[in-house]
Amino acid sequence: MMVLAPGANTAISSARSEWTLECGKPSAFGEYAAVAILPVDDKRRPTGEPALFQTSHGWMEWSGGQEKVGCTLNLASLPAGSDRVLLIVYTFSAAGPVSELRTLRLQVDGQIDYSLDLRESGESAIIIGEFYSRNQQWKFRALAEGSAYGLAALGRRIGLDINDAHPKGRINSHDADRSRSGATGTSFAVSHNHVLTCAHVIEDMQEIYISSFEGRYRAEPVVIDRRNDIALLRVLDAPRLQPVAFKDGFGCELGESVVALGFPLSGLAGGGVQVTQGGVSGLFGLHNDSSLLQFTAPIQPGSSGSPLFDFTGAVVGLVTSTLPDAQNMNFAVKSSLLLSFLDACRVEASKTSVIKTFTTAQLARESQSSMWRVEARNF
Repeated sequence: MMVLAPGANTAISSARSEWTLECGKPSAFGEYAAVAILPVDDKRRPTGEPALFQTSHGWMEWSGGQEKVGCTLNLASLPAGSDRVLLIVYTFSAAGPVSELRTLRLQVDGQIDYSLDLRESGESAIIIGEFYSRNQQWKFRALAEGSAYGLAALGRRIGLDINDAHPKGRINSHDADRSRSGATGTSFAVSHNHVLTCAHVIEDMQEIYISSFEGRYRAEPVVIDRRNDIALLRVLDAPRLQPVAFKDGFGCELGESVVALGFPLSGLAGGGVQVTQGGVSGLFGLHNDSSLLQFTAPIQPGSSGSPLFDFTGAVVGLVTSTLPDAQNMNFAVKSSLLLSFLDACRVEASKTSVIKTFTTAQLARESQSSMWRVEARNF
């Protein structure tokens, strides 16, 4: 049997494939978590309705049960336009992390074996693999792509409305915990009364505040772009904010040094801004997503919404996601897309073409007044 690691792929014998999936916590499937199969095209745009746990479609059929989920896929009968299907494990209503499942073991056609350790994962949904067609040959690729805010949020990013609630309407205790605790992230000022953050930090939350050593203020959503994970907030009854400057002209270069400023692990790492350094390791996101760049500056929960600076002090990206089980493989929305978003929102962003460079300490000192912690919660 061939053993795969994340990112590895291999051919499968036919368009009719069978797989089984087990987790390290007995009976978790159907109670706390479930499996979904999503048909998409080569750009990961949806081509049909997802096959949620124990709801079969003409191109697939579930088997097995809570102890071991099984499925038969007829890849030749996928909805029109499909050339791949994503295999996703998720927790109902993003009730908690997939780490509760401990481990996953996927076996395909009795020939492929893929194991994934989830015990350190904070994600609520994770794409564990994809079947895809290349040169009229079906293949399987092992993956470990996470979504901190669950299957529904992952679906919105690709333009699909997915109900990830328990089919019997059960409420898990983790739902209440998440509702009470809300979410935290990072934002940065883009005008004298607006800040920018990630959509996933504030989605489904009813009350939003921003805070720093300079105070704590109420904020409200103005425009939310869920597909690109961008949210513009208006800050209420606050003194004039100090906006950042964006890089004028072309974006950053491959290999260029960058600095991320934010509020990761808020409450554990202290109340101040945290600084990490790294480099631009790719000019595209996963599957050649041109809206994202890839960088190596370490990030943690709470870093979402952080600005990514080059050493001229200009913002070159908005920190949005990371790839679990990969070392510092992180992603940020490119500044060019952020500027287009702000222009559409009628917010005039500051731009700089200054050649002067800063040390990391100088950059952190100059930018700190523009940084705000986001606290989002339900009533």
